[in-house]
Amino acid sequence: MDSRRSLRLLGWAVSVLCVAGVVVWALGQDAPRLPTEPSDLAAVAAAVGLYGVCTALRAERWRLLLRDVGARPARLDAYGLTAVGYMGNNVLPARAGDLMRVVLMAPRAGTTRRGVIGTLLAERLLDIAVLATLFVVLAATVAGGAGLPGTRTLALLGGLAVAALAGALLAWRLLHTRGLLERVRGFVGPMVVSTRNLRGAHGASMLGLTVLVWLGEAGVWGSCAAALDLGASPLEALYLVALASMFALIPSGPGYAGTQDAAAVIGIKAIGGTSAQAVSYVLLVRFVLFVPITAAGLLALVARYGGIAGLRSATRRAGSDELAVDGPGGAGGVVPAEGRRSRRRPRGALRGADEPVEIVEADEGRPVGEHLA
Repeated sequence: MDSRRSLRLLGWAVSVLCVAGVVVWALGQDAPRLPTEPSDLAAVAAAVGLYGVCTALRAERWRLLLRDVGARPARLDAYGLTAVGYMGNNVLPARAGDLMRVVLMAPRAGTTRRGVIGTLLAERLLDIAVLATLFVVLAATVAGGAGLPGTRTLALLGGLAVAALAGALLAWRLLHTRGLLERVRGFVGPMVVSTRNLRGAHGASMLGLTVLVWLGEAGVWGSCAAALDLGASPLEALYLVALASMFALIPSGPGYAGTQDAAAVIGIKAIGGTSAQAVSYVLLVRFVLFVPITAAGLLALVARYGGIAGLRSATRRAGSDELAVDGPGGAGGVVPAEGRRSRRRPRGALRGADEPVEIVEADEGRPVGEHLA
């Protein structure tokens, strides 16, 4: 069984256990109260609208990260594929929505799939940096430490971190010994460019945009609380979204099933809510965060990207319609099919490991660039 399949199974197992636990607990509580008053419904509408604004901010951040590595994404594609990615992550396992973003954006933005993957990694790093800081500060000051790991958990996490570091050093040593280190660097290089560029004015602007995203998300969670008359303060709403996002890092099934629900229950109880209010809050947050964006992503996938057939076609072409070359910032570029370059060597000759490869135009047969090692 490969590691990816094992991780998927682990995620499903975690989701099943968490969902089962939440359901069993919820069955013992009073019936949930859902918004019915006009003011409460207005708060729900505000939450949905604000979540749309947050999604647009995320899309704009992604577009800027792509442009920073030399890609040329259209704003409409950045926005549309952000919604498609959310839709995929909400209904498919293993964060398949991110794969959709990579496969569909790379040819449209004139970059490589590894370059797009690098921007997604930079997004995650920015989100984790902001959320981890908010979570630790707010959990300690607002919620009396609710959600913070205990001493044993911290010791376990520390041990895992040390083991991971030791494994990374061992892998580096083995690759170096076998002469594969440069090849690995060449493969991984385009995927770390976007993160490496998160410094100076560009890094500060991306960090500021990320803070705006999560302040907006706190507004979403706060509006949901207002719709249920929970009376959560802005800081408490920010704590709720930070706690849920930390729980979302735990491997789980589609839509963070179970893990995010457990986080919402813990958070509501920590800020003084009742069990019945926690059940109502879980249901409302589920609706606001998942139903509208999933519908919007499905609509975008069908209307602009050809639906499932278009996605399958893009996946099949991904490995054959482009030849990655070093682009601005090292992220790589895409050579269109009509002007594709090919590697040529004399017939019958075998190229050695260190022999340079000449890049030539397939239709004219003349060199177009430097020799590539």
